[in-house]
Amino acid sequence: MDGASDVVIVGAGPAGCAAAIGCARAGLHVRLLDAARFPRELPGETLHPGVEALLERLGVAAEVRAAGFPRHEGIWTHSPEGRVFTPYGADADGPWRGFQAWRAEFDALLLRRAVALGVEVLQPCRALQPLVEQQRVVGVETPQGLQHGRFVVDASGRGRWFTRKQGLARSVDSPFLLARYGYVHGHFMEFDEHPSLRWEPDGWEWIAQVRPGLYAWTRLSLQADLRTRADLPQALRTGRATGAPRGAEVTWSCVEAPAGDGYFIAGDAAAVVDPASSQGVLRALMQGMMAAHLITACVKETVHETEAARFYRGWVRDLYQRSSSALRARYAAMPGAPPWAASSQKLSNSWTSS
Repeated sequence: MDGASDVVIVGAGPAGCAAAIGCARAGLHVRLLDAARFPRELPGETLHPGVEALLERLGVAAEVRAAGFPRHEGIWTHSPEGRVFTPYGADADGPWRGFQAWRAEFDALLLRRAVALGVEVLQPCRALQPLVEQQRVVGVETPQGLQHGRFVVDASGRGRWFTRKQGLARSVDSPFLLARYGYVHGHFMEFDEHPSLRWEPDGWEWIAQVRPGLYAWTRLSLQADLRTRADLPQALRTGRATGAPRGAEVTWSCVEAPAGDGYFIAGDAAAVVDPASSQGVLRALMQGMMAAHLITACVKETVHETEAARFYRGWVRDLYQRSSSALRARYAAMPGAPPWAASSQKLSNSWTSS
């Protein structure tokens, strides 16, 4: 494809689409690349009520509300001390409600919004190598040709395309963590109204209704020497499993330089905290929107590129540290909490992704 764009974005998930929408609304020319066609299989997401303000700004709130995703006012937590319901909160309009979003549909809603704003989508289109001239990123090499852009945004998720290709360092704050998840057909009334989080001796187990008669489960072992079990939760064993359990790496980590000359990194490509935080999509949307805001300011020459990158690096790091600190405090309160979760000391200062 001929011609340069203002922005080339790798990855059409929440972070990539949020960046694309923000840049397109500001009048920038945007190309959005994704290696897979939609719909694609992804685990369901529990979205905190705070996401609604971001969805309004992105112009998709009405569509998300109309999608029919199950909604809930809080979660049940099971621990050795008993069963406790924790509501999200309330205001004059009533209780705050989160979403249990079906990711394939949620991502498609965001992508349609981007397309409606004039974003060019290349799908499937795999990013091969960053294009670098005089130490500045100037585009992306793909099988369909060179995609030049004044800025490149890596929103490739846990594949961390740009970090791997450029050999960027990441700080690591947990042992290797592999979450297991799957889906079960059946009818389990205790999970129809609200999701459930159950603390186990070595970690936690999450169950939520994601569609009528379909329940998602996720389990994670926090012990460095124990692999996360892939068997069905006891509470769902009378149901019918849909396919084999899957896995996703959720090791806590953050890229040390998530912005630089000509590039920004957003979403899981920038930082990961395990899903007990229930903030993965929220952080991805925020980072995509912030990257779009700063890129727009640079293109319109109201902010110098060096200053924008410096601000974004500090902002991403602060967001990650606040999320990981809150989750670490939560884990430290568990009986038999693993030493890494009860301590703020890093396991490793940095590493180079492979």
